Formats: sequence, C-alpha cells, structure tokens
Amino acid sequence: MYSWHCISEMNNMTNIRVAQSMDDDVIAQLLIKSFAHLYTEMGVEMSSERTGYLKDQAARRMFATCFVYEVVGEIVGTVTIVPPCSHSKAWLSGAWELRLLAVDPQIQGQGIARKLLKFAEQNANAAGARIICLHARRGVSNQARLYLTRGYVRDPSGDLDTHPFQEGYRKDL
Repeated sequence: MYSWHCISEMNNMTNIRVAQSMDDDVIAQLLIKSFAHLYTEMGVEMSSERTGYLKDQAARRMFATCFVYEVVGEIVGTVTIVPPCSHSKAWLSGAWELRLLAVDPQIQGQGIARKLLKFAEQNANAAGARIICLHARRGVSNQARLYLTRGYVRDPSGDLDTHPFQEGYRKDL
C-alpha cells in the first residue's frame, strides 16, 4: 500500500487521518447515514446491495485508503482514494479514483467535504497521482458544484450508464 507523507491537517478540535480497522463500523454507519439522507432528499430508496457495499469498509481497505475527519475525537466525515488497480473505476490510464465522500448530514455545509477533498488530493499527489477521477450521481447538484469549485471538470467519457447514472469528473493535479 502507499505511504502517506502529508498527514498533518490538525488543530485542537479537528483531525484528518488515515482510517484504521477499528474505525470500520463507524465509517460504515456514517456512509449509510449520509447516503440514506441524500437518497431520501432525491426520493430514492437505498438498495440492500448499496447498503452492503457501504458496510464493507474492510474489503475496501485491501486496495484503497480511507481518510476520516474527526471533530473532538468523533468521526464526522470520510473519503476514500483508490490508486490505479483492478478495483478502480477511473477511466484514464494511471488515474487515481476518489470515492465515498461523506459528511454527517447534521453538520454538512461547514466546509468539511472541501477539507477532505483537499487532503485526499494532496496525499494522492504526494504518492504520485497526476490525475484523479470520480463519479457523482446525476442530479446531485450540490456534489457537482463542490467538485467544480475544487477544480474538477466534467468528463463525459467517464460516465457510467448504470442505474443510477454516474457522471464522470476529473482533475489534473
């Protein structure tokens, strides 16, 4: 796996760090809570397959790195970065993939997602990434705006014509 060198986003109240196996259950519950909230806003029911995928943090840790954002020792945000490998859905050669950006719905809108994105990008770049790809569910305008303001560009060549439709975004580092 990769050695993360710039893990230093810290102050008295918050900390971003690499997730450990002991965090798996908390991260899974955060992902389920966050995505269920999003799906409810969209009038969509979360499938049992999606719930199972969100719960399986241990399997993701085998090929990816998850970062968590803590406030006073409580995990309130997460993002996962996947290097180029067979598990990645990045459509560009050598690109890294960003997945599962989530913030507790009770504290969204405070810049935590931006900080997690920036942190994941910096760490991926320090590990050799030059491009990051990600997919966002079509119709989730808040996500799209966030990615665009962080320098991602819409890349239709990365779209996944699945249910739900996933739009491709990329960022050159």
